[in-house]
Amino acid sequence: MAPVEGMPLLGHVISHWRAFTDEFIFVVKHGKQSLIDYVATLPIDSAFVEPEELRGIADGLRYAQPLIDGPFIVVLGDCYCRGVFNFPPDFRSGVGVIAGAQEAQIQNNYSVEVTGNSIHALVEKPLRAPNDLCGTGFYFFQPDVFSYIQQVDDRCNSGELGITEVLIAMIEQGIDLQAVELNGVYVNANHAEDALRIAELLRDQDHVALTYQD
Repeated sequence: MAPVEGMPLLGHVISHWRAFTDEFIFVVKHGKQSLIDYVATLPIDSAFVEPEELRGIADGLRYAQPLIDGPFIVVLGDCYCRGVFNFPPDFRSGVGVIAGAQEAQIQNNYSVEVTGNSIHALVEKPLRAPNDLCGTGFYFFQPDVFSYIQQVDDRCNSGELGITEVLIAMIEQGIDLQAVELNGVYVNANHAEDALRIAELLRDQDHVALTYQD
């Protein structure tokens, strides 16, 4: 909900993803009321679910399961992007990636290794990046992902239920998880300087166009 160029960061995130759908499910917890009040002002169909406790992205996602009956996109609310996603042929499930990333950016997110378009390895916050592919906070799923979330939860029994562990379990069991390359810009807004970077991109459309060409 941090303000960026006249509206909450979340507003810019929603603005991008409205190109895909007007149906949004928000997984909320701390500070939820300000988010709910803001979303009520937007021209989208919205629903809200709240985990009993904060146990990670995959655990929070399970609370949305009753509202999902087809392919869906998971978007982390602090991840900003502009550009076009290039979906492989016969695509079913995968994660958004951006090529040409600096090692520091990959270390703050996760690394992705691919053969063709198929992902064969992911590492959360790697000490050393194996290539220039950076995983993003965008995931494209079918409803069968919930069975893998349950498998990982049964195996760990307690602690955080992260989305990367679920992706790894899917790969290990033969799911063709594919890389969906973003031709554009991506900022995971973890720090104040990230919000300033997003503001700069919003102000300077020529800068965004040049980044696309990179």
